[in-house]
Amino acid sequence: MQKAKTRVPADDPMFESFVRLAEGLIGELSGVCLLDGGRRLRGCQGEIGAADITVRIEALHWQQPGARVATLICTKPGQWLTAVPLEQTDGTLLGIFCIQQALSHGPAHLKRHPGEIERRLKPLLDCIRRELVSSLPSRERIQTLSERTAELEWLFKVTSNLQGSTGERHAIEELLAAATQRLDSAMGVLEIPDKQLCVEYARESTAQDRAWNQRQTLHGIWRQTRRSLLGWAQRRNRPLVINSAGNSSDKIPRCKILSVPVALDSGRVIGFLAFYNPPFAGDFSSRHEYLARHLGRQAANVVHSQFDLMTGLYTRGGLAQAYGRLQADDAAAGSLLLIDIDRMHVVNELHGFELGNELIVRIADLLSPPLLPGNALRARLSGDRFAIIVPGVDARAGMHLAEQIQAAARDVNIGPAADGIEASISCGVADLVAMPQGFDRCVAAAEIACKTAKSRGRDRIAVYASDDQSMMQRHGDAIALGRLRAALKSDRLLLYAERIKPLKDPGLAGGYQLSLRLREETGGIASPQPLLAAAQRYQLLPSVDRFVVQNALRMLAPFRGALRTGGFTITLNLAGQSLADAAFVDYFRRQLRVARLPAGCLLVTLGETVAARQLAAVSTAISNLHTQGVRFGLDGFGVGTHALDYIRQLRIGRVAIGGEFVRETARDGGSQAAVRAIVELAGSVAIETVAEGVDQERGLLLLRELGVDFARGAACGAPAPLEEMLPTLGADESRRLQRLFLEL
Repeated sequence: MQKAKTRVPADDPMFESFVRLAEGLIGELSGVCLLDGGRRLRGCQGEIGAADITVRIEALHWQQPGARVATLICTKPGQWLTAVPLEQTDGTLLGIFCIQQALSHGPAHLKRHPGEIERRLKPLLDCIRRELVSSLPSRERIQTLSERTAELEWLFKVTSNLQGSTGERHAIEELLAAATQRLDSAMGVLEIPDKQLCVEYARESTAQDRAWNQRQTLHGIWRQTRRSLLGWAQRRNRPLVINSAGNSSDKIPRCKILSVPVALDSGRVIGFLAFYNPPFAGDFSSRHEYLARHLGRQAANVVHSQFDLMTGLYTRGGLAQAYGRLQADDAAAGSLLLIDIDRMHVVNELHGFELGNELIVRIADLLSPPLLPGNALRARLSGDRFAIIVPGVDARAGMHLAEQIQAAARDVNIGPAADGIEASISCGVADLVAMPQGFDRCVAAAEIACKTAKSRGRDRIAVYASDDQSMMQRHGDAIALGRLRAALKSDRLLLYAERIKPLKDPGLAGGYQLSLRLREETGGIASPQPLLAAAQRYQLLPSVDRFVVQNALRMLAPFRGALRTGGFTITLNLAGQSLADAAFVDYFRRQLRVARLPAGCLLVTLGETVAARQLAAVSTAISNLHTQGVRFGLDGFGVGTHALDYIRQLRIGRVAIGGEFVRETARDGGSQAAVRAIVELAGSVAIETVAEGVDQERGLLLLRELGVDFARGAACGAPAPLEEMLPTLGADESRRLQRLFLEL
């Protein structure tokens, strides 16, 4: 770079560093210049005339709030200057950094060149911005901070008040009214095209306003400028301040406009927030722009939290708030329709997610007049599920509305004619009840009815009825699953150990069967079997079994030495659902590697009837876990009809004889014969037998005579918490050895 024609001010030693950094980031430069926010020179080097650059910067009108972007200027033939504005977060101009390049043929891309230079200079620009902020006079900085603090305090107060508003539109209206008055604006408008949301607020007119016909004039200006303001927001995603819009010869009357984008956290612009003033009002300043930016973000949060982006319908939270307003207006009576698109996963797999999304939008479009009353509230609850609140219509009348929607859905045609999608929906209908948590209860009831409709063949409608047995079971299952999830989350599931006593050979160590107990919220201990039955019907047992595996192996690991010395067997009962789940099996194997239990110490039993449903996957799991020393058994052997098939196909080492046989052996010869047959069958293929539910001592003697290897039940010892049983393993082994010694 040539020597400076303008000397660097002595009070700005940082400028030399800025010059070197700029040359390092851009390359050879013919000039560098820095001006402060008042367009006063901070430093200049190279072939840049200080007076000339000041005039050119003034011509950009950057002293006014509004859109400032990096600009390319041809200072003389072959010399191209890029001016980059440096702003504070509130839009205040801090300074202008300029670099000049010698380009005989000009930049390759005139429009893209300034933005590319700004991008390459970003590390340096951040440093300069911090330097300029720190050099502001203390009084000015304090005043700026005080103004911002006051605006943010006001905004916090307004948004806090909005939390009590019911309904998205009501919250937006309150926010817009407060903002228009705070900014001393004549009219404010929020427009979100995707949501079909347009809210306008005009303050009361003064005599001067009325003479100018303010309300009608500003409304017309908004109509003329709305498309341009939306386009600006979407293209630039930055505020626009115009303090001299229009003139006497324009179609648009003179006015003042402040517009900010309404953008989501992702950066996507969904609309704009604009404020209008007559020409005789004060200019919009950086303070107004700063506050308007924050108001735009708050408006985006309100809209995003209560509207579904794809369909424009309420979210579940938005619907709940809208229903709250109905309750406040004593208009809460009505019905709720819950709609589920049938076979949505098939549509996605066969036709792709793009057509699947189109189907969702098309169904959402049906949920409006004339099929629904104008006062109906509509929401998309999740992927393919919708909810509709119809005030003043009971469940039976709601069913007729559902029939009309269902008929319209059958006419929806999506995809190629030769391979189109045949749409259908299932509907559940329930009455709205004005009571605490009435909305949530009604959604749950409608969901139960909808699942009932699906289970009866899809493309059906069901009305929630408390006398329908299948619905009551689903309702009970929903409550049970909620209790189960709460128990897992709060760690209220407990592992208990029940003694397995050797019968045929008293010299064996025997072992323990692990089972679950539920600690109630009141502190009592109960069986979780009703909860587990619901989990089985809804394919949620793998979550429970993960809890069992994780906690059992964690508690057993410190006692691996006692388990090895005593030869004890610890039995876990796992579901066929879990063993057929490859992810669960991988998890189980990882936990086994961490626990390092003795080979053969762990025995997993699964129900005979469950195993039949996923036999191939269960067989693979058994083979894989066998390699890590896990043995397997069948629980409730003899109850189902596939016992011999399982023994032949699965690597089974033990069978448990069901308690229904065992309890009848003392007085029923047929039961004794059944037990003897099971023992002989198991013995022929070297499989151990365990008798379950042995309640009396004489039952143990009889089972020993019948050849049963092990027994468990009240006669063998009451179940106890696993954490209390484990420390006694050494004492149990000592007592067993003492008995053997005495018998010898």
